Amino acid sequence: MKTVRIYLCVLLSLCLALGLAVLPAFASSFTDAHGNVIELDDTLEAYTAVTLKGADNAARAGETNLGDLWTDALRWFAVSGTINEYFEEDDVAAGNTAVAVDADHVVALWNGGNLRDDIAEGKFGAEDLAKVLPYPNKVAVVYMTGAQLSEALEAASYGIPCSSSTVDACASFMQVSGLKYTVDAAKAYDKGEAYGKFWFKANSVKRVSITEVNGKACEADALYAVITSNANFNGMDSSYVFKAAAEADMRCAITTAVVRDVIWMYLTKELNNQVGSTYAEPQGRITVSGGSFLDVTAGDWFIEPVYAVAAKGLMSGTSEGVFSPKAPTSRAMMVTVLYRLAGSPEVAAEGSSWYAKPLAWAMEQGITDGTNMDDNITREQIAAMLYRYIKTKGDGFEGMWAFPLSFSDAADVSEWAYEPFCWLTMNNIINGSNGKLNPKADATRAEFAAMIARYIAE
Repeated sequence: MKTVRIYLCVLLSLCLALGLAVLPAFASSFTDAHGNVIELDDTLEAYTAVTLKGADNAARAGETNLGDLWTDALRWFAVSGTINEYFEEDDVAAGNTAVAVDADHVVALWNGGNLRDDIAEGKFGAEDLAKVLPYPNKVAVVYMTGAQLSEALEAASYGIPCSSSTVDACASFMQVSGLKYTVDAAKAYDKGEAYGKFWFKANSVKRVSITEVNGKACEADALYAVITSNANFNGMDSSYVFKAAAEADMRCAITTAVVRDVIWMYLTKELNNQVGSTYAEPQGRITVSGGSFLDVTAGDWFIEPVYAVAAKGLMSGTSEGVFSPKAPTSRAMMVTVLYRLAGSPEVAAEGSSWYAKPLAWAMEQGITDGTNMDDNITREQIAAMLYRYIKTKGDGFEGMWAFPLSFSDAADVSEWAYEPFCWLTMNNIINGSNGKLNPKADATRAEFAAMIARYIAE
């Protein structure tokens, strides 16, 4: 019996020893966004003195400190030469063993939609990084010209300013390292062919301007190495420029390096596992100007006229950050805009309404009779009042004139609005819609803004 007990003890000890020998170095796992279970190295640990912002779509709306750190890590991976060990065998056999441009022509781009969570102040580990990027992305190198780089950023900024209606499109917005760029969100995006579910190719570069690449001007014909993800390499989101560039240059490559591993390399080798004050705030690499109205976005036909009249102080929002472009225009709004257009002259006014002075001035000028000021204004009423204002400036028809209204609903125009419509359409201030003037329809704030913007541009 004693012999049996000894035998069992030896057997149990052997089983335990063998079990410990085959235990992996990983102590926990994480299921990524593709449903893959990945093992996490719980020995990885770093400390951040600041919260790194990725949650609540922060990196889709503008530059974030996490976006800066993330792209710095990718660029470091390339310029340090660490990337050289991670090219595929076929690439190496073809002579593709290092980044083919100098360090001052290396940049990193990372789409904000792939920064999914914050890293809170304090200690963090592999699981925290996996929550930020729950995808098995690998590092890729794409060579493109400065002109292509500008177009890629233009396409990626299509949804800016980010709002509830554009947040999906803003997944493509690029965090960057090695360059600085601006986005003028008050300019319309020049839509080309539809690309993917939320994006369009850019017919021209109107909104984005690259202000520098590693301290130098961006040269349209120069070749740059863009360090990014395999997903962008393959044309994810708005990245059609990446895909085309990758197909055109055999030196473009997807490496074997997993992006999350590269971030840890940077944290360990460059930051000594300490994220400090350098990343306390975004570093000023991306500037988004204009675009203060969350309900006026890049794909809207009225974006430029709305921001044009807002910049002139002629129209403002209906509340903080809201323009209400589809809301009707009132007669009071109309006379107020014309009053501002005239320079807001001093005038004696009665009453305390917000439009008292504009109304008094407009009545003096014969622009309105002052009735029903809170009512919505129709398109033909706007035409008549705007034309009366224009006449006070010495413009408009004089003497005999003839100009046909070539719109299918011209017969619906009231007699008193016919001359105004003729002059305004002749001068492209009113264009109509689908061949119609819609004279009896209430004018929206966007339509009114467009009329005024065209007038002041004359």
